[in-house]
Amino acid sequence: MIAMLLTSCLLAGVTDSNAVKQPVILSYPQKAAIASCLLPGAGQVMNRQAWKAPLAWGIMAGAGYFVYLNQSTFNRLSLAIDIRYDNDPNTIDEFDGLYTTNQLFSLQNTYRRSRDYAVLGLAGTYLFQVLEAYAAAHLVDFDVSRNLSLKLSPTTLPQPLIGAKMTFSWH
Repeated sequence: MIAMLLTSCLLAGVTDSNAVKQPVILSYPQKAAIASCLLPGAGQVMNRQAWKAPLAWGIMAGAGYFVYLNQSTFNRLSLAIDIRYDNDPNTIDEFDGLYTTNQLFSLQNTYRRSRDYAVLGLAGTYLFQVLEAYAAAHLVDFDVSRNLSLKLSPTTLPQPLIGAKMTFSWH
């Protein structure tokens, strides 16, 4: 998925292999998105919003921790199930006496599902920080000076209706 995104960003504008090859000039939002693809949080730093990068890192680290935790518990349960079915009376799993075999299968499915949700959360967080860097890069040069104004005033219309007039102006 990342390779497809990078390829589409880098090859934007190339339409024909026989055409004269122009150097691909990436816009600032594309550069921020590619930077975030390569190193999470780099696009936020490029956009001069460095305070967002630790948030992205923290959320991704939390999701990664849940992936690790659920996978390691899943592996322990899988090993316990394998030990119960190895037909060797000398091997005893760590859950012996705590759970039945059916309960182990149920727990294994629960931790597999939780791991899968954690992987989706990690992928979603990764994609969100890339899209956030891309969208924020469009707003880097957005004018938020005091010269922007909004004026509301009552107005009359040709028919006997009451209305309001809104005027936006910038200087």
